Amino acid sequence: MVQKLGRLFVFEGPDGAGKTTLATNLVERLKADDVDCDVMSFPGQEGGTLGRHIYQLHHDPARFEIESISPASLQVLHIAAHIDAVEGSILPSLKSGRSIILDRFWWSAWAYGLVDGVDRRILNAMVNLELLNWKGVLPTAVFLITSGARLNDDTPPGRRDRLREAYSELAAGEQDKYTVYRVENGKPLNESVEHIHRLMAGMIEN
Repeated sequence: MVQKLGRLFVFEGPDGAGKTTLATNLVERLKADDVDCDVMSFPGQEGGTLGRHIYQLHHDPARFEIESISPASLQVLHIAAHIDAVEGSILPSLKSGRSIILDRFWWSAWAYGLVDGVDRRILNAMVNLELLNWKGVLPTAVFLITSGARLNDDTPPGRRDRLREAYSELAAGEQDKYTVYRVENGKPLNESVEHIHRLMAGMIEN
């Protein structure tokens, strides 16, 4: 008997929108329904992985005696970490029948790279390289999380607006390939989780 692929659900959006909290709580909700699923993230936080190293390099380059990293170089590093996670853990889990709740996707590399001035041609080349490694696997759905004016970080308003525009452009361009839901994260956590759980009804199987 051929094992059915697990489903891939992606949580995307700018820093501070609440993606990680929603993704983590949704997995607990799904496990309560006896759904075989895991939460994973890009670039990744598991010890001993390339993703963990890239995350630390991104947020504390001085620790590695690096004064600065160009925006294009930074996003290339993120794409490398994505590919490593796709090949090493995400695709094997999906092929085993487990569903994945993925905190970030290649969308973030594209959106943040664009806002930081990286040429679209370079960003598109990066994304195409990652997509080759997905081997045709597409998300069952992407949940684009926004939180109005209540982003929980110190992003300057102008940059925040540009990020929203970049993510909105991505959503419009990708929604013909897979389902994209825009979710305003302004309700209490349990209500937001239940809202997303209802949107997923019929798309995920035990």
